[in-house]
Amino acid sequence: MATATGRGTPGHGVSYCVIGTGFSGTCALWHLVQRLTAPGRPHPAPDPAPSIVTVERGPVSGPGYPYDEDNVQLAHLCNNEAGSMGLHGTDFVDWLTENRQRLWRECPGHLLETHPGAGPDTWKPDPRAFYPRALFGRYLRERFQQAVERARAHGITVHTLTRHEALDGFTAPDGFRVLLRDLDTGRETTLTGLDRVLLATGHWQPAPTGRLTGHDGYLAAPYPPQAVRHSVRARARTRRTRPGADARPVVFVEGMGPSGIDAILTLCADGTFTHTPDGHIDTYRPHGTPPRVVAGSRSGFFPPVRGPLPPYEPQLLTEENLAAIRRAHHGRLRLAPVLELLDAELRRATDGAAGWEDVARPPYADAREKLAYDLRASATGDLVHAVVLKARRLRFYHRLAPDDKAAYDRLFDTHIIRTAVPMPAANAEKLLALMDAGVLTTVRLGYGTTRTEITDDGTFRVTAAPDDGPAVTVRADCVVRARGQDFRLERHPSPLVQNLLRRGEIVPHEEGGYTTGGIALDPGGGHRVLRRAGGALGPSPHLSSFGPVVRFWQNEKNYAGAFVEAARSVVDDWAGEAAAGPPAAVGPAAVDGAGLVGSETGR
Repeated sequence: MATATGRGTPGHGVSYCVIGTGFSGTCALWHLVQRLTAPGRPHPAPDPAPSIVTVERGPVSGPGYPYDEDNVQLAHLCNNEAGSMGLHGTDFVDWLTENRQRLWRECPGHLLETHPGAGPDTWKPDPRAFYPRALFGRYLRERFQQAVERARAHGITVHTLTRHEALDGFTAPDGFRVLLRDLDTGRETTLTGLDRVLLATGHWQPAPTGRLTGHDGYLAAPYPPQAVRHSVRARARTRRTRPGADARPVVFVEGMGPSGIDAILTLCADGTFTHTPDGHIDTYRPHGTPPRVVAGSRSGFFPPVRGPLPPYEPQLLTEENLAAIRRAHHGRLRLAPVLELLDAELRRATDGAAGWEDVARPPYADAREKLAYDLRASATGDLVHAVVLKARRLRFYHRLAPDDKAAYDRLFDTHIIRTAVPMPAANAEKLLALMDAGVLTTVRLGYGTTRTEITDDGTFRVTAAPDDGPAVTVRADCVVRARGQDFRLERHPSPLVQNLLRRGEIVPHEEGGYTTGGIALDPGGGHRVLRRAGGALGPSPHLSSFGPVVRFWQNEKNYAGAFVEAARSVVDDWAGEAAAGPPAAVGPAAVDGAGLVGSETGR
């Protein structure tokens, strides 16, 4: 292992490190650089100048895993409108506008996916449109590089390490240390002397367990699409060797949210969607023999199609009424009266047409009926989505009593997310076309236990016990796991997270005996992680975090604006401490240059 040292050298500025440069890490870097190079600051930066190191497992910084062009296909759309995406304000739409002609030359397919029939002279960005995630990944990659170039132009040293995995980290007398491994060479390097470190590792999927481990027909995630298609083709070849077997493999997609929809579109990529003259999707025409896709979730429904968000302001589900519930329950929110408020607000907004029961159990026979209803642009549906979205953004979860948190996580958050997170209308039209073509069917799994087992012939048997109906059994050649994230830290696949947990540099968030999942932050506010030192818990002097690895993010803050808000909060915290300079006798983060071979390194 190559070890770099450099602490104790006087006269150097604050050293920053961002681990994970997807959306959250890139957002933090952009806002940090803006703060460090704001008008009125010296240009170039004075001595001592700050330094920044970024660490990314992927081959390029910026898009991260969800928006990397190698992990998605054009049919995988962002699940937020373009106008609500971006590192700040409407920056994504601004970038599309600034680079309109260049983008048409370089990647016209990215634009035609959202605007079929457009031409180089007629296409223009639409803030309400849903664009391919690969296009948003391009935006993040370019903004990341622009932030790096701006920092360097102001005299800030920046090292951008790609294809590097963070393995371990700990607080040392000279600051925070991070052990890295070059994924191409296997060489290990230690970053030392870090003052501020952001853990921005994003979503994770736990590794399969038992007989599912390593099984070529079980995919723990629907990305990258090439791996999904390769597995299905391999299983189809195996199926054809069985006497009398149908040549079409059956693929069970576990989950009907955005990732599940991506999985379905990946599985049906060998085909063509036709369009009506006004640009809507009409039919699906397979090329060859497509798989039979069965999608299942607890509710059995896909997310809604949302029209323009109506300007509705809640009158009952308010901070004042939540505070009244807290006063009546010794400072804690209780779930039952919160849901009663939500039900009353929904009925008030829709003149009695819809309430909480319609959210928890949508009044449709199946997923197809609900898709068709959503596409008819219902004003009632738009109001329901608006109320539920506003309820989620009240961020009431962290004030619930621990037993109510457990109930909410198990039974209720799925309804809030499914209703508040929209689906592009184009995806709904594609799903309907796939159903009409006999390629896609759906099942409701219910809220009991769902089991996935390998049968004697190597196929899968998925069984579920709905709470209000007969048992469900699906036989499949392949299973694609596309359901919600597992927030149990002990199952996090990252060696960095496991070692930080073992060392006490991070701790799971726990309240009243209930572990909510994710790591704990300083209860006093901000985004400093809680650490265990000398038998006591306290905020880390170095390590901050936000995003899916953090408590409550799944329940309250899983939208683009929250990442921007959190990034600004972290930078405010860092900048406030940096104003007085780093601790005494503290030097810059030192990096062993030999350990940077093959990375995007700039000095």
